[in-house]
Amino acid sequence: MNEQWPSERHSEKREIFADSSFKTAQDFLSLLNALPLGLPKAFDDIVSWIVEQDGDLSELEQRTAQLADEIAPTIPDSKTMLMTLACAAALAHSPLLQTWNKVNAFKYNSWQLEHWLGEAMTAYAELTSSLSDAYVTLAKKAFVALDNFTLESKSSRVNDERAGAWGYWNERQDKLEEIWWGLRGWHGFMNYEEELPLFQMFYKLNPDEFFRTITSSSNPYLVSSLLFVAGIGAFSPCFSEWKRTVSAAPVAFSEDGKWNGSVMMPLLLVEARNQLLQTGRDAMAPNFTPSKLDEIKQEITSTAELIVTALAARQDAPSIFARWTPWLMQHIIGHTSREIQDVKSSAFADDALIDVIGHKLEDRTLPQTSPEDAPTWEAWCYRCVLASFAYNGHIPILAWEDFGNQWRLSPEDWASNKGSLLREHASLIVTLNKETPGVSANLLAYPIAQSASPTEAWIGLWNDTIALREIVEFGDSDAIEDEYSSRSEAGRLLLLLFRIGLAIFDQAAASTYDNKSPEARTLACLFNALNCATHEMREIDSTLNHDEWLSVVQHLAVRRIIWESPAGTESASGNFQVFKSSDTPTVSNILADAKGNVVELASILQSLLFNNPDVSRLKDDLNLASIDVSNIVHTLRTLNQYHPRKYPVDEAQLQKLGELI
Repeated sequence: MNEQWPSERHSEKREIFADSSFKTAQDFLSLLNALPLGLPKAFDDIVSWIVEQDGDLSELEQRTAQLADEIAPTIPDSKTMLMTLACAAALAHSPLLQTWNKVNAFKYNSWQLEHWLGEAMTAYAELTSSLSDAYVTLAKKAFVALDNFTLESKSSRVNDERAGAWGYWNERQDKLEEIWWGLRGWHGFMNYEEELPLFQMFYKLNPDEFFRTITSSSNPYLVSSLLFVAGIGAFSPCFSEWKRTVSAAPVAFSEDGKWNGSVMMPLLLVEARNQLLQTGRDAMAPNFTPSKLDEIKQEITSTAELIVTALAARQDAPSIFARWTPWLMQHIIGHTSREIQDVKSSAFADDALIDVIGHKLEDRTLPQTSPEDAPTWEAWCYRCVLASFAYNGHIPILAWEDFGNQWRLSPEDWASNKGSLLREHASLIVTLNKETPGVSANLLAYPIAQSASPTEAWIGLWNDTIALREIVEFGDSDAIEDEYSSRSEAGRLLLLLFRIGLAIFDQAAASTYDNKSPEARTLACLFNALNCATHEMREIDSTLNHDEWLSVVQHLAVRRIIWESPAGTESASGNFQVFKSSDTPTVSNILADAKGNVVELASILQSLLFNNPDVSRLKDDLNLASIDVSNIVHTLRTLNQYHPRKYPVDEAQLQKLGELI
């Protein structure tokens, strides 16, 4: 199997553009082969002059021009090629930072030296293999000097960026997150562009020593920049080198997932994800056919398999997965279920990685909780990951009691560490969730749904959040200024808990086929509790969460109508059956409760029609609720006439409502 990044494979099909202004190592070797007597003593004198004297570029150009006129007058670019070759020879014969600084000063003012030096070094190492180790020695000295900031760039701007980035890094408490985010604001390898020819030589001559050397640094900006020369990063990514580096990278996470500060493995994980995301971005081309999209989908899946297989070969794979997967999940929970299935979405790639990681776990044990050094948001994202693995049968179902205990707050707990932890654990999920119940709510609900008494468990949790509901209604008595913020935060937490309850209902309903079974009767009880919770929150939550609670009613109405067996078919099989016609609330009850708000009532009816109900049954429910649909349509049109922006109408939707008249 040819293991490559998709971008690497595609680049092989592109036409290679050759620019004669760039010289290759072969060009330099051809120049040397054109000299039957080899390089004369005058060349050695130039090399000695570079090492021993402090001349400027113009003098170097003059010396090499004289030599070129003598030994290679007919060879194109021989003057600048000999000048570059002399600099390469000087570095080999005097592998000192002092020599490097001289050569660097020359190439800072010469386009040819800047772009040809690496190729000249390669040619010179091939010509005089006994001196090739000198380049490795020099590169190692340069790395140490770069790492401790004693080797400076000729550009003050670059020096300021290097120092500024390092200062910023040392001030950050969330260093691992900075790496996950791709070292935001950093200009990448270009900030070490001057030293790249030297490190390219180092990598060519001794790749194993190259990787051992750069992994000793705790500077992610330096390490990520130098990984470029190994084909890890921009322009010319190489999967085989990424895989080799993964195998050799030092341990970054302990058994419990705690990060030890090593930057290499996190950087490699970021690179892997970037390669996968790039494949998904390719799918955004407007002219792609469905078959082409399927091809890209398969490409992402197979590449995820390559990535995780390489990681799984390491002894510390479980701890790597324990810290990387919450970051992947963090990106997933901000998408809808439909988006996660869309190859054009970044969530598709993240989900593919998590799915393959689950399959590769085999008998290895993951930490059950996030480590102490993890940011607080990570705990519940990791819990979502574990629930996903458990759902797919890769690990046992985790206990839910510790999760439940986090919700049980007294009024005094809200302002204490326990209340802060609850808010921080839920912060990303309540902020990023885009649908009801949502991916995160479904995953958090799964262990509860699989417990012995899921209905009793959720009702107990809701009852135990009385302190949160009091804060929503009356505010936080300890809040000095921003009481609204406390009310809104508590309301968002309760909305999440409701969504978890709705997800429990959905998961259990999907395996219920007899509305007379004990499971169905318990679910009917849970549905009633969810409806009561909705009523209560609509009464007490006047924050921005209020509209969310209004939309929740639509979800309840839809579930109530699609999971009730038509009259006389209670014993039928083959469909999900939860409700008896006598179970409360009925659809007519839900519609009757919404009669006071014609816009809300219309929204509920539109949601019901979108799910293709039995129209005759829905009409019966409307009659039982004493609702005249023609009056609803008339009122909506009237409201639109008085305030079109506040009360927009969709003619197609109004026509659909007309089916109920």
